[in-house]
Amino acid sequence: MRNVSALTIASLAILLTAFAGCGREENPLMSTGPLADTDWIPQDALAFAPSADVSMPESEERRLSNLNEYWYGPWERTRPETCSPEAFARAADSFRNQPVFGPSLLKVTAPALDAIVENARLGTYPSQSVRAIAVRNSSLRVLPSSDPVFHDFRRAGEGYPFDYNQNSAVWAGTPLFLTHISADGRFVAVEAPFTCGWIDSRDIAYADDEFIAAFRSESLAAILRDRIQIAHEGTGFLFEGRVGMLLPMEADAESGTRLLAPVADERRRAKVVRVLAGEGDAAPVPLTFSGKKVATVINQIIGQPYGWGGLGGYRDCSSTILDVFLPFGLPLLRDSHQQVGAGRNVSIEQLGPDEKLARITAGAAPFRTILNLPGHVMLYLGTFEGVPVAFHTIWGLRTEAADGSNPGRHVIGGSVITSLSPGRELPALSRSKGDLLHRISSFTVLGERQEL
Repeated sequence: MRNVSALTIASLAILLTAFAGCGREENPLMSTGPLADTDWIPQDALAFAPSADVSMPESEERRLSNLNEYWYGPWERTRPETCSPEAFARAADSFRNQPVFGPSLLKVTAPALDAIVENARLGTYPSQSVRAIAVRNSSLRVLPSSDPVFHDFRRAGEGYPFDYNQNSAVWAGTPLFLTHISADGRFVAVEAPFTCGWIDSRDIAYADDEFIAAFRSESLAAILRDRIQIAHEGTGFLFEGRVGMLLPMEADAESGTRLLAPVADERRRAKVVRVLAGEGDAAPVPLTFSGKKVATVINQIIGQPYGWGGLGGYRDCSSTILDVFLPFGLPLLRDSHQQVGAGRNVSIEQLGPDEKLARITAGAAPFRTILNLPGHVMLYLGTFEGVPVAFHTIWGLRTEAADGSNPGRHVIGGSVITSLSPGRELPALSRSKGDLLHRISSFTVLGERQEL
């Protein structure tokens, strides 16, 4: 047996003490694991529907009128209304003003960024005024490039999936107003009903008067099941049907539910084809507003992964809210800060935690109230065992060491139902920035107008 000197033992003791001290003060950049909330609270929105007061003051007729104006609005435009050349230029400047990284974890060079900006030809924007339509599920990019732009991967809440060149997903069948073409012709700048950006030119088709008349000849229907196959009898698979997708529905279909889907011909002109949807896959809009119906739509999304800006066809917090309410004729804009103004807004920013809970419970209408935080939104569902709960799509909760250093994230990475303080059992949860209740600044009741 080897002899261990007193010096060695003393050195080992000092080393272990040092590691123990670091263990108390350090916090990992990323942690994962189950939350008490998702074990305790049913991950089924229907569990909250029976007791919810979900009346909708706004009539179906009014909601349908608002929806048609919103959805087909891009086809009524003659000039850009959402994105300006200054907005695109600010995006380009934001990439230049701090180091940005590509998928290799290496910095994106200044010449590479310059090439992307030059491809946008911002000096001649806008150069087009053309109606179009998305024929595939696609992405709206901030600048005309499919290359990702990340901030420093070594910082909490950065790196994948936070591609800052990603603005939004856009589902097939979405009307578009085309305003510009990149120098290489691969991307076109478009405005959708809810936002704008650059889309791959292969994912759109040009919509002439004949196509628009045919497409608008039938009433809109909402896809109610997520990731179903939309296929044409002759050509096969076209695209995945998504919650938040609207397509015209034939009123006189002899059997089954027949929808009109857009496809591109050999000259990229849009034409209509008829596709058959399964029972329960689609329904005319606006859906009658009820807790059960909203919960059924929510349940199509619960458990799905998080996707910043719709990256990879996944949803983030605001796109989840957008997609849930579109079938009910409640159109919203894409960003969380824009959704604050979608209804009657009540500020609770100056209240303490207990006061916030009491004000939300008393004044927020279940299933139609958005809870607003800086950079995040949640949908209030009511209470579970006396505790207010919400449905939301979230990347993670902020964590930190005991002394406030070493910020990190406890990754949730998906769509869940939680209390308003998920993760409170985590020892490293940041009490000022990680507790969502602490950060809730207001709530917005949909279907009600802001009081003057």
